[in-house]
Amino acid sequence: MRLVDPRHLLQFHEIIRTGSFTRAASTLGLTQPALTRNMKLMEGRLGFELMVRSRQGIVPTSLGERILEEANAMVLAERRISALTDNLRRGYDAELRVACTPTMSLHAMPEPVASFARDNPAVRLDIRQGHSGLLAEWLHENVVDLVLGPPSIARTLAGTINEPLFDSPLVILAARNHPLAGKGVITTSDLNHARWALHQPGTGIRDAADALLRQLGVTDNIQANALPSNMILSLLRMGDHLAIVPRYVMANNIAAADLVQIVTNTPPVELAHAAIWYDRAGADTVTRRLVRHLQQSLAPLHNA
Repeated sequence: MRLVDPRHLLQFHEIIRTGSFTRAASTLGLTQPALTRNMKLMEGRLGFELMVRSRQGIVPTSLGERILEEANAMVLAERRISALTDNLRRGYDAELRVACTPTMSLHAMPEPVASFARDNPAVRLDIRQGHSGLLAEWLHENVVDLVLGPPSIARTLAGTINEPLFDSPLVILAARNHPLAGKGVITTSDLNHARWALHQPGTGIRDAADALLRQLGVTDNIQANALPSNMILSLLRMGDHLAIVPRYVMANNIAAADLVQIVTNTPPVELAHAAIWYDRAGADTVTRRLVRHLQQSLAPLHNA
């Protein structure tokens, strides 16, 4: 006899997700007494309490946390099976879940993704974006199949494959009407007294930008707004800020016509981009096909 009914694990997951028996019962299509009875049955069979009430709602005990990890795996498997059957009904042979950094999503991915989709109509692409820490978490937890971002992600996840895509040097940009845009020699004092629009802390691109700022001798107490990628170029065009972005951003962006690069006499800091995935079941032909396509399509961006 099974110690735990798998359906009860899924119900336990929903209770913790919602923090409430009432909300979980509603989303599961059960009555609250039935859900309570199922949880008491599961705890009775295990011989341990799995959840307690707190100010934040229903939370797992220490053992409940470990049981929740197994329940998470079941939920992910259920979603994968559902997606697989949905794709088959819609005529897709395969699904590939891909995540990339916001900067790549905005400035590098649209054309390669569109061309891959045209050449591979039987492959359903699910594309999402997130900062590098979130990409590593999604890949580790099997939320996505492939991530596109800094190679450092692979160093945190044992057993991953790491294929380089392209490197791009970081550049300092300003609007054409910015006071420093027409200045012949840019000094450290100029940079220290400027207002900056930088990517949010904890992201791969911000780490690289901070390295460039240190190399330039720029202090930590500069005036800096931390912004999402999609806001930085728009703010730059207003003429009050400097920003640090990979140079490839300038290649395919209409806004680039209103911006200029601030030249400094310092060795470049390059931002590397890679494709990273687990080779869990041998060679995944769809994943490798997309990676090869990206390598070819994004090659012109290398050091661009």
